[in-house]
Amino acid sequence: MSEKDNFEKGIFWELYKDLERQFENFLEYVPYLEENENMCSFKLLNLILSIGGHVDSAFKEMARYPDFSGNNDCKEILKRIRKKETVSITLPLKAFETEYKLSEKTVTFKRVPEREKVMPFKPRSSRAKAPKWWKVYNDVKHDVSVNIKGANLQTTLHALAGAFLLNVIHFPAAHRLHEYGALKGQYFVNPFAVSESVETIAKSLSGEPFLSREAFQAVLEGKISYPIYVETSLFKYEYNQ
Repeated sequence: MSEKDNFEKGIFWELYKDLERQFENFLEYVPYLEENENMCSFKLLNLILSIGGHVDSAFKEMARYPDFSGNNDCKEILKRIRKKETVSITLPLKAFETEYKLSEKTVTFKRVPEREKVMPFKPRSSRAKAPKWWKVYNDVKHDVSVNIKGANLQTTLHALAGAFLLNVIHFPAAHRLHEYGALKGQYFVNPFAVSESVETIAKSLSGEPFLSREAFQAVLEGKISYPIYVETSLFKYEYNQ
């Protein structure tokens, strides 16, 4: 059996939760209201730098996942890591658009009084493939004095939503959340209205709280439609998208 990676060990999830706690602490003093979205601060700047580093490290770890060994963009990421070369954001975005359709995925921000849908990896334009928050992260990393205004509440939220998404969508991370009972869902008597061939990999849910690992993988791959979600105090992600 291959050694577990840092997603399966839960390291990235614990690191993410610490970032979320920092943002929640900030929201105790500055609530997320429309009139506050453009407010910037040094605390948010430091948080954006930490989130950007987390996402960068997560992408590199994702590229090492054995099931993606045939992905040429993942191969190029690993090649550049070995050569200690810079890995531009466009490369992992391309790699994991293939595997996960990152640009299309939506995270729900549980703001009060209304919920807000966030697409953290949606390109900021047709020419610029990276999301706006990533540009802000790079800008403040290289020149704080000029770019600090970009380190605002909305940018930090979108960056954090991106980190959350990677921690729930990547297969090893999702399976760990599943195995530790962090997933929720509505369970019905006959949940799988699907073909017989798919039903053979589905575990009966009668009296049981979770899907089997095989059935959950089928949900992740879109082979089974089933209402499963994961949420924190800030975000919610529904796997059937």
